[in-house]
Amino acid sequence: MKSYKINQIEHKRIIGRNVAGAETKPELKFFWAASALEIKVNAKEVRAVIESDYEGQEIWISVHLNHSEISRIMVENTGEKNICLVRNIDPSIENVITIYKETQPMAGDKKHSLVIKEIILDDEGKFLPFGKEVSPLKIEFIGDSITSGEGLRGAPDQLEWISSLFSASRSYASQISRKFNCDFSSISQCGWGLRWGWDGNKDSNVPSLYNQVCSIAGAEEPYNFNFEDGKHPGYDYVVIALGTNDNSALNIPEKECSDSEESRRIFVEAAVDFLKEIKSKNPSAKIIWTYGMIKLDIVPALIKQAVENYKQLTGSKDVWVLELDSMEDVEITDEDKGSRGHPGPKTHRLAAEKIIKFLQNL
Repeated sequence: MKSYKINQIEHKRIIGRNVAGAETKPELKFFWAASALEIKVNAKEVRAVIESDYEGQEIWISVHLNHSEISRIMVENTGEKNICLVRNIDPSIENVITIYKETQPMAGDKKHSLVIKEIILDDEGKFLPFGKEVSPLKIEFIGDSITSGEGLRGAPDQLEWISSLFSASRSYASQISRKFNCDFSSISQCGWGLRWGWDGNKDSNVPSLYNQVCSIAGAEEPYNFNFEDGKHPGYDYVVIALGTNDNSALNIPEKECSDSEESRRIFVEAAVDFLKEIKSKNPSAKIIWTYGMIKLDIVPALIKQAVENYKQLTGSKDVWVLELDSMEDVEITDEDKGSRGHPGPKTHRLAAEKIIKFLQNL
């Protein structure tokens, strides 16, 4: 077997938001949910040396062979692990292997870390270049627990808040990226919103994280993800899925965020400001604001108002609102449903299909 540091692998795809120059570093640190390393090989066996750390919730990875999941592994915080990804595959065939980070960064856990230190091939194995099958398209997804894939593992009556119930590789965002075979970044945090978290906490807002690599996961270089310095070309599409937790906050009585004319104004202004921020970093991007995988009563009208206000203020026509099918309407069987009261596999699949069709028709 032969070991390779990340910067020794000439042909690779690093998917997800990362520090500038990640491809030149000997190790690869994952931050957000659905971050991934992808390689193409002629090899009989492929292994990875992976190390994780955390204070409470363990980290999971998903291994895909030719874009289909073949295993899911808990990476415990007990030192480096030499993990077999695939074995006894046909070395004469070009095989694509993808390692996904299944779990999101955990707010408040400063030890949260997942690092791929080496990739190991059998003695005759070799890395292969990616060809035209990889699209130059770049998509950014911004969301909450739904985008993180929370609830995509476990039975419908499983209600514990545990990391094993996250499956970012199954989320609508990952499904869309696999359909287009493109680079994508997913920024998501359960319980967080555009302006307020589910409990009304105004500090639990995703826009405050947007200009950083991933300070919530203790990135060593939290501001080294800079669109203006030429190190990142910007995204072609940005898909926003924020508002579900804000809707919960607006329904909390007798709190600063409870539903009122002032609270609605604050949400709309925050949405307009965030659209401006996204567009300033991605001047060529088409932005789609989605909602509806969980039914909402207050926020949809505010999202539509914010998008119209933004268009009038800026003259931009590159922003749309897209309603998705709700879990309450489409999930019938237990196989359709997710755990923890979150959208299940069927809702995510329908969301991916609807967004894909929308993007293709733009």
